[in-house]
Parts: sequence; C-alpha cells; structure tokens
Amino acid sequence: MMRDEVHAIGYRRLEGPRPVWPGWPIARTLWVLGWRRRATKMSLMACFGVFGVHGVWLVSQLMARRYLNLGPRRGLLTGVDRVVGSVHEVLAAYVSIQFFVTALVIAVVASGAIADDRRAGAFELYFSRPLTRLHYALGKLLGAGLIPFGTLVFPTFVLWLTAVGIAPPGMRSELWWLAVPAVGSAALGAATLTAGIIGLSALGERSLTVCTAFVAGLLLMSGVCEGLVESGFEAWGYLSPERDLRTVVDWLLQVGHDSLSASLLPGRPDGNGSPALSLLALGAWIAAGLLALTWRIRREVRAG
Repeated sequence: MMRDEVHAIGYRRLEGPRPVWPGWPIARTLWVLGWRRRATKMSLMACFGVFGVHGVWLVSQLMARRYLNLGPRRGLLTGVDRVVGSVHEVLAAYVSIQFFVTALVIAVVASGAIADDRRAGAFELYFSRPLTRLHYALGKLLGAGLIPFGTLVFPTFVLWLTAVGIAPPGMRSELWWLAVPAVGSAALGAATLTAGIIGLSALGERSLTVCTAFVAGLLLMSGVCEGLVESGFEAWGYLSPERDLRTVVDWLLQVGHDSLSASLLPGRPDGNGSPALSLLALGAWIAAGLLALTWRIRREVRAG
C-alpha cells in the first residue's frame, strides 16, 4: 500500500545511490561555522608556530649531522647530539606540545557540535530526514577530527618525511621505522581530543561553557596531576591525558631526554611509570567521550 505524498510541481525523485555521504554535510557545516570565528584563525596560527619551531629544530640538527659527518669532523658528532638532540626527541616534543595547542583549536571549533544542536532544537530537523544516528555521530566526529588531523597527525608525518629526506644516507635506515610510532602516537592524541570535545559537547548546553570547561579542565588536570606525582602520588599521573600521551610517545619513540634542546622546551617532564596503563587510560578517555555522544543522541532522538 502506497503512502499519500505531496510534492512540488516539477519534483523528480532521484534514482540510484545518494551522491553525497549523509555525514559529510554535518562535518562540513561544523567546519564552516568554526572557520568564521577569529579565535579559530588565531589558534591555528599558534599551531603553525609550534610546527615551525620544531621544523627549524629538526632541519638544523640534521644539517649539522650532514656537515659533521664528513672526514675529520666525525668526532664532534657526539657533542653536537647532546646539544641539538635527535629526530626522536623532535617528533616526541612536537606531539606533546602540539597536543595542548590543538586542544585550544578543537575547543573553539567543535565545542558547540552537539550543544548548539540541542540549544537550537536541531535534532528534530536532522532526524526528520533520512539520517541515521550513526551518520549524525560520524559526521560530528569527522568534523571535529579533521582539526587534529591537520594540526597534529599530518604535520607529524611531514616532519618525519623531512627528516628522512635530508638525513645523511647512513642515518636513513634508522629513521624509516619511526613513521608508524610517530604518526600512530599523533593519531592517538587526535582521537583523545576528538572524543573528548564531542563527548563534553554532548553533555553541555552552551558552546562557550563547553569550550572553557574543556581547555581549563585539560590544563587543570595536567597541572594538578603533575604536582601530585612530584609529591609522591604517582597513580594520579594516569588521570592526565597529556601525561598519558607523553608517556606513550616517549615509550614508542624511545626518547631519552638527554639533549640540551629538549630540556629547554616546555612540557617535557618525565611520564608515567607504565606505558601500558597510560595507553589504557587514553582508551578510557576516548570510550567515555563516545559513550556520552551515544547517550545524548539516543536520548534526544527518543524524546523527539
């Protein structure tokens, strides 16, 4: 039995598969609205600044290695390494420091991803169309996840590729294996930030409140946990996502913190004692964000 349908004059049903994946317009809308804010552009400039500093550090140390790797100057390599550091340290420092700056960008852009929809009553509009809960959730996650991908994951790959390209020939074989741990740890940080901001937005009602709570909470947890660890309460270190990520990064990249350059950069103290527990803690943060998103969608759609 066919339903009674009302169409405008000239209406023609589209045949075949839908030309656009349903979640893509949701992700694109999130990005377009976020790009209009001046705070987004300012925070992205800070991300580019962090990338530039680490890029200069990387190129400088590798050019020094190339110069000192010739003839009688090889004996100076050990002393230079203690000053300029290694590629491992550059990649690890970039992921750890950029994690904080990216948190500011993703908070500005994606803090209202779910909260603004709730405030504007947009759930009724979204789900009055052939849109599933999964498409909505994936669209929001994609829109937010593009931010750390562009500021954290892809730049990490670029730094690694630059290192492989300009490193002395004898050093390249050592750098090839760094791709997976470096990019993988950056992707882990990106997933933590994406799930965190989307989950908090699903619980909040105003984008400004969510943005402030996300950034302040991240900084507060990092500072408080660092202080508690220094006071002997090492278990509290696993409650800081940044410290957990730093622990996993240092473990994957086998960073020793021996160079003068690494000691001058902020945000590079020692990590937690167990990389496995830190990885488990990051997984718990990601799962908590996804569960909050799932709970909010089910509640709003059921209520509608």
